[in-house]
Amino acid sequence: MKYNYPLFICFFTVFLSKAQTVVTSDKFNLPETVEETSGLIYYDNKLITHNDSGNAAELYEIDTSNGSIVRTVSITNATNVDWEDIAQDNTYIYIGDIGNNYGNRTNLKFYRILKTDFDSSTNVTADVINYSYADQTDFTSNLNNNNWDSEAFVVYDNYLLIFSKNWANNEVDVYTIPNTVGTHSAVKVSTYNSQGLITGADVVGSNKIYLSGYSVSSNITPFLIEIYNLDISAPLNLDVFTNSKSVKLNNFLPFGNQVEGICFIETNGFSDTLYISNEKLVASIFTFPSKLRALTIDNSTLRAFNFIKNDGFIIHPNPFENEIKFSDNAEEIKIYNSLGSCVLSQNATNSINTSELSPGFYTISVTYKKMLVTKKMIK
Repeated sequence: MKYNYPLFICFFTVFLSKAQTVVTSDKFNLPETVEETSGLIYYDNKLITHNDSGNAAELYEIDTSNGSIVRTVSITNATNVDWEDIAQDNTYIYIGDIGNNYGNRTNLKFYRILKTDFDSSTNVTADVINYSYADQTDFTSNLNNNNWDSEAFVVYDNYLLIFSKNWANNEVDVYTIPNTVGTHSAVKVSTYNSQGLITGADVVGSNKIYLSGYSVSSNITPFLIEIYNLDISAPLNLDVFTNSKSVKLNNFLPFGNQVEGICFIETNGFSDTLYISNEKLVASIFTFPSKLRALTIDNSTLRAFNFIKNDGFIIHPNPFENEIKFSDNAEEIKIYNSLGSCVLSQNATNSINTSELSPGFYTISVTYKKMLVTKKMIK
């Protein structure tokens, strides 16, 4: 999928409140073989990825020190219609053939591979888990304007939690099916106003899930959602968003990085380390290569805020000239330039004078009722 937008090159670390929340570091460009990387898992100290729609039905082991492909495993009874994510439990690796840009697929499925088979052979046979959405009645083709697409799932307590990519309303629905072979009806168990498209997921133990995504309205600007303090249990209580706390992290990467894969690597109790991948993106005359990055997230600062869902708080106008206004009094306002430097700040106000700012791209972070709102803006 191609998008056109002005070139905006920068690399910055995001600060929330007065402490550093996330550090992003480039590891390497991915090989051309996996330039359409669409999912990640970290298994047995190995990074495993795959390509998305129309590519080979193969998994690739990546050397995390240099990015080279060290092994390719073919799934001999599978077809890559639209592979979008990969997940694991103690016994199996699961591949989600769940992409559905047109909203009209009737052959959605997961492939399930024994880890022992994956470890011992480069040609494996997969079990098949078929499913459909219980509440979908209209299968009219509607490219990138439907709520039946998905690019993210996790395995949780013998169930697959499927996170939708809602092109029509920019929200995310969570559906669930058993992780057993057969044909299942996916039931909706949770909904969240993500204000963007979800593209990847990974679970950390039993009490945390990370989601990756991007905002189309902001020129493919990536974001993360951390869902923590999970209080769910299968099969009767899988309402992920109601029974948890969630925070959204914006502006950890510049425009042009269509983040597709995410996987958890390790934690030291206070911070989590993740890998994220983005597929190759061609925008006008510019090309953004597929790449692997490492993220270190400081949870002690990240959880000091909640993400505003839908309470009517408005930042305007955009583009702006000499003033930015807010629909209610903000506790703290910080404006960052394209290099990540804070160029303007103010407390306890419903507007901020921006006449001294030069024309360009900015990120505004507003603390409001102990919640953090961030937005890309242009002068």
